[in-house]
Amino acid sequence: MTPNEIQNLIGARLASMPDALRIVVPNETQTAPAKPYLILQTRSRGDQDPALAGGAEYSEGSFVIMVVTDLNARTARADDLAYAVKAQFPKALRLAPGLAIRLSSVLGGYPDDVSWRVPVQVDWGP
Repeated sequence: MTPNEIQNLIGARLASMPDALRIVVPNETQTAPAKPYLILQTRSRGDQDPALAGGAEYSEGSFVIMVVTDLNARTARADDLAYAVKAQFPKALRLAPGLAIRLSSVLGGYPDDVSWRVPVQVDWGP
């Protein structure tokens, strides 16, 4: 499965959420949408083949879905949105044949110059 196919499956899952937020994907020229919104980022991807003779290749990796909210507006809304995103990716969820969620985690929030960001890491594999 290509990185683009995986990104599209994860993006479609996010877009199906009730009251879905705008999703920004990597390398698209656009102005930042009104907050809150989500940024979908590929974190890592690796191809593995544990068989000495080959032929058992698979891919695994992770995405980070960044929840972006207003700066200096408390963290409750961002945290609630982050946990709603996490709930869309429960462990063992099969998004497609050969693509399952291994784990999803809400990480610590942090400020940038204009927003508060809370990352949700989604690990996937076969």
